[in-house]
Amino acid sequence: ASSLVNAETFFKDQSLTLLQGNDYELGDNERVVVTYEYLSVHDWGDVFGFVDRLIDQNNGDAETYIEVSPNFNLMTFESGLVNSVKLATTWEMNETDDQFLLGLGAGLNLPGFSNFSVSAYQRFNDSGEDNQQVTFVWGLPFNIAGQDFMFDGFWDFETDLKDTTSSNFTPQLKWDMAKLVGYDNKLYVGVEYVMWNDKFHVEGVDENNVNLLLKAHF
Repeated sequence: ASSLVNAETFFKDQSLTLLQGNDYELGDNERVVVTYEYLSVHDWGDVFGFVDRLIDQNNGDAETYIEVSPNFNLMTFESGLVNSVKLATTWEMNETDDQFLLGLGAGLNLPGFSNFSVSAYQRFNDSGEDNQQVTFVWGLPFNIAGQDFMFDGFWDFETDLKDTTSSNFTPQLKWDMAKLVGYDNKLYVGVEYVMWNDKFHVEGVDENNVNLLLKAHF
């Protein structure tokens, strides 16, 4: 506890994202999603969290989903392919139940990537049996004709639950328009693509959903 209180903070970021899509599965197909994200990096590890507010465009009904992921450094390396090995944790919260994830994660040094990590978890599920999950997270910045772009996202793969696996591949491709409008932080416009096979382990429910995206960091 003393080390956390006196921890050195290397990086901190917050953002708000507005998403709009028309091809959601399981529930209303047209939704607006407002997402708040938080990331901080410390000498002991890092914390990532987000809050999704999903709003039905047809009747205004809304629901909230939250994830908080503290990760604790077990080993760090100054060079080589692996830059860190972490105790990886996540708490998933919605309006009906909670899931807790515990495992190991590794940060990788890959050419061109600002970040790339892979984590393997044991999932402890409120509803139903427990299972396992592997998560990849990446960020790949690039520049075209003096303009800054980012290709980032995640891939979650869950092992059998309800006799099905589940795969959620969600990348974002976005352009930083901050210089154009005089914003003093990153201001992205772009698209998010969701390819979610057997969504929530419901066999045969496959979501392929393109969302328009506006994201402001502050």
